[in-house]
Amino acid sequence: MRKEVATKSDLEKGACYKDWGGRLPVALGYPNRYALAMSNLGFQTIYHLLNREPRIVAERFFLENDAGVDSAGALLTRESSRPVAAARVILFSVSFEQDYVNLVILLRRAGLEPLAKNRSAADPLVLAGGVTTFINPLPLFPLVDGFLSGEGESQILEFCETLLAGENLDRTGLLKQLSRVPGFISSTSASEVNPIFSVGDCIFLPRAEVADFVPRTFVAPAGDEIFSDTLLVEVNRGCPRGCRFCAAGFVYRPFRNRPLAVLKEAISAGISESGFERVGLVGSALGDYPELKSLCRWLVDKQLSFSFSSIRIDAIDNELLNLMLAAGVKSITIAPEAGSERLRRALNKKLSHTVILKQAARIAQAGIGRLKLYFLMGLPEEREADLMAIVDLVKEIRQVMLDNRQRKQLNVALNVSINPFVPKPQTPLQWAPFADVKELKRKQKFLAKALLRIGGVNVEMESPVSAAWQSLLSRGGVELAPALIELAGAAGKSGPRMKKLVNDNRQNFVALALADPLPWAFIRHSVSSDFLKREYSRYWAELGFEKGFTG
Repeated sequence: MRKEVATKSDLEKGACYKDWGGRLPVALGYPNRYALAMSNLGFQTIYHLLNREPRIVAERFFLENDAGVDSAGALLTRESSRPVAAARVILFSVSFEQDYVNLVILLRRAGLEPLAKNRSAADPLVLAGGVTTFINPLPLFPLVDGFLSGEGESQILEFCETLLAGENLDRTGLLKQLSRVPGFISSTSASEVNPIFSVGDCIFLPRAEVADFVPRTFVAPAGDEIFSDTLLVEVNRGCPRGCRFCAAGFVYRPFRNRPLAVLKEAISAGISESGFERVGLVGSALGDYPELKSLCRWLVDKQLSFSFSSIRIDAIDNELLNLMLAAGVKSITIAPEAGSERLRRALNKKLSHTVILKQAARIAQAGIGRLKLYFLMGLPEEREADLMAIVDLVKEIRQVMLDNRQRKQLNVALNVSINPFVPKPQTPLQWAPFADVKELKRKQKFLAKALLRIGGVNVEMESPVSAAWQSLLSRGGVELAPALIELAGAAGKSGPRMKKLVNDNRQNFVALALADPLPWAFIRHSVSSDFLKREYSRYWAELGFEKGFTG
């Protein structure tokens, strides 16, 4: 069933090639570049699980400028170079709101109408899954026929069985059958005028049992792509910390750790298949994995290097640092999120100034000189002093690392990423405003100038207009579909059009009233709206509003 073929340069390992004869074809699309797709464990997992069903053939397609199309310009699958539009079902995996425009581009390249209502009965069913679809999928409603929302491992078996059972049905009949799959949302259930669902239409999204299956790299990427030499493995899912801005900490509840024995088995299998000697440990809360040091020790004993997606700086002790050094770790990624303790407390980021500096000293003493630091800007009630606190904290981190390095030759280099805060649905700060774009630009200019004076610091910042667009999509509804189609047709001139869309929709950036219904409230997670409102009130209480914020 599975084989490696020598038809492409820089071959992948683990890709699945099947004859289409007698099988139901699914085109699995990632609306961005190949490299990003293959570093996405959700995309890798769904590809693997679909192809585990012998009666289904799943082939991939991506957003590539110079590959994946035939002489007539039709979009083709990677595995067999068949037209994407020839599949029975097209399933997109969407992780970022900014990729919505790319989804429209891919539909057009496949020869399909962007709006679902304009596609014919002969066209494939177009579905979408991925984390954005269980945060707020509404902007995509007019573009796709339905959503496979929720944690895919828990749905894919029933999804496959339903597809196969409905193989002879028309698109409408198949869509009706798929509506029985847990977490499946049909786009026809939302009105284009009023997309707010009734209480009876609430969708409770399924959760996966993490002990049963481990998402990992199943297809080793070709060439010199990012992570092309690294086996990525998900250690845990969700986060117990409850940072008030972070969707992962709420939509993936309850927080789940995988058994150490299960992880070892998955890593051993992945290494055997790929031949890799490096493991990337993935999770939103790796520092909260109780067996982290045992896992790292086992990897070192196996002579495997490893790295972390990110880790709380207060989880790093001398033993873990020694294991990281033994594995060849040269850089650590941490996320203080705010420079001032007042904003960190408001965000529920329980990380004190003293702990950050103490741990920075510990890291330098161990011989690691490179840190990547993540900060937010434009938070509600952010003051000039909070911005200056970012500069001061970076300066202090660099100085304490210079003072505590054991070797004077150790180069201390800080990569500082500062991005505008975007209020995300399903979080306590979903009601918060998005900051004024002009003000964000002013703050960015101030921060960049002040940080670059320090020396040994590289600064990365997201465009405020791009962040505003993301904010618009994050809390937007079906009314944004025409804008997505417009940008997809901009042919390299999307920047000015995006800026105009942001300017024309500034009313969408204001704070939302707690009493008003939220358009995305039909999607239900493990935490209630009342809980999120209390946490939003606590954000404001931490900033000195005596009774919190009531909206």
